[in-house]
Amino acid sequence: MDISEFSNLLENYKQGKLLPQEKERLNDFLESFQTNPSEWVEHEMGKQGLIEERVFSRILKKIDGEKIQYVNRVFFSPSLFKRAAAIAFCLMLSSGILYISGVFSKKIAPVVWSEAITPPGEKSIVLLSDGSQITLNADSKLKYPDRFNGTMREVCLEGEGYFVVRHSHDQPFIVHTGNLSTTVLGTKFDISAYLESKTIAVSLLEGRVRVTRNGTGKVGSAVILEPREQLNYDKEHDVSSFDLFDSLEAFGWKDNIYRFENEPLAKVFSQLDRAYGVKFKIADQSLLAQRITVTFENKSLQTVIDVLENLTGLDHKIVTGEGKVLEVAFFRHAR
Repeated sequence: MDISEFSNLLENYKQGKLLPQEKERLNDFLESFQTNPSEWVEHEMGKQGLIEERVFSRILKKIDGEKIQYVNRVFFSPSLFKRAAAIAFCLMLSSGILYISGVFSKKIAPVVWSEAITPPGEKSIVLLSDGSQITLNADSKLKYPDRFNGTMREVCLEGEGYFVVRHSHDQPFIVHTGNLSTTVLGTKFDISAYLESKTIAVSLLEGRVRVTRNGTGKVGSAVILEPREQLNYDKEHDVSSFDLFDSLEAFGWKDNIYRFENEPLAKVFSQLDRAYGVKFKIADQSLLAQRITVTFENKSLQTVIDVLENLTGLDHKIVTGEGKVLEVAFFRHAR
């Protein structure tokens, strides 16, 4: 959808002429925008609330030439236009319409966002423009800008990453992960936020970080972590717990070290899936609750399989395809 079609749909809505299929299309478009992990970057776009009001007013004003007062945000916050002004702003920012219409005194050069993706079985290192370094775990995705402008540095993470953030007192570094945002000035920490996981874990090695629940806007919703503290956020129940952590358990993965201390096979298999790019399965699902303690340090896949077999007392079968191992299936000994 381009700005012309978007403006036409807004005009039809304003005049009460929005057809059912047009409303559905507009709803789908707004929903797709809201679920996009890209965040509103205020140092690039300005204060969101003010810009929403200014831009939305100017859209309507340009549509019919009428003299319209700034639109109250309540107009679209709880309904179809919850993010309409923000969308319009982003659409017009890239085309320069805001500059032409006088919302800003000069056109802002757009920031180019890149995406780093690591498939299962691989890891990668991403160097940011400010000198910060992020080690991405397997099966992870990082969205980051080509440069940081203004007062904040922001990235979006899906999966797991170990961050070494360059200190900047004037530019806090913010990592957006699902329902949480982690803000730092300069530190070393790990965030695990895989989509299929029931929790998001933030583990702090050095410095201090502030973790906030996105969308609350309440100071009381923020928590400060000290070194060696870990926050575990339960996504389903919207609650957090805190504990100390073992560094090898939390982020030994970046050095190919995987430590499991009395962990269920379900969690062990999940991490090994990503680490080796191979699907670990078990025929009897009840056995996934069995707990084991083990450390793998730079071990081959075959060594890992043999150790698991000895620890669990299970047999295994390897499934191959295209010249590589695709799956390792564990099962009880045949009687």
